[in-house]
Amino acid sequence: MHFKSFPTGSRREKGFNLIENLVTLLVLTVGLLGIAGMQAVAIQTQQTGHHYGRATSLAQNMAERMRANFEAAEAGDYAVPNTGSVVENSKCFTTEGCSPQQMAETDINEWHQMVERTLPQGDSHICRDSTPSQDPADYIGEVADIRSTCDDTGDTYVIHVFWDMDPTRDGNVELTADPQTTDGHLILVFEP
Repeated sequence: MHFKSFPTGSRREKGFNLIENLVTLLVLTVGLLGIAGMQAVAIQTQQTGHHYGRATSLAQNMAERMRANFEAAEAGDYAVPNTGSVVENSKCFTTEGCSPQQMAETDINEWHQMVERTLPQGDSHICRDSTPSQDPADYIGEVADIRSTCDDTGDTYVIHVFWDMDPTRDGNVELTADPQTTDGHLILVFEP
């Protein structure tokens, strides 16, 4: 009797190696997809932080402008009315100079343009309030509603900076200060 000898386990090992390689490839693929997802979240978080940093810088810029023009700030000239727009006064750019009120109008106009240029769909509002809140939850709603939350009295100013944190949406979306949405809202409350 003559027996053929086959290497023991050779076919089984080849099959086992193939399954081992497929499982390794599956685990590696899932890991790489997880890393890609974490990278996307990291980029979004970095962008959000960047926008909040810029909004903070802009709000502090306006606060410094008010402190530099204390007479106008004390008179309430930096509180932006809910209707109409404030225009800059060209006298403020000459050697003739301008009044504190005219300087406040110029500061507001320049600053608001900076907000619009610096932040996506940037918007801003400055008002005086005798009992301001520093809790963003008290300022939830449409920007127009938030503009009416101040009583326009007292020595405390509330600076609101709004922007769209999700530029992938169409431009027709109304900005809201609702922290549950993707819109940004920074509040700076201070006395000059």
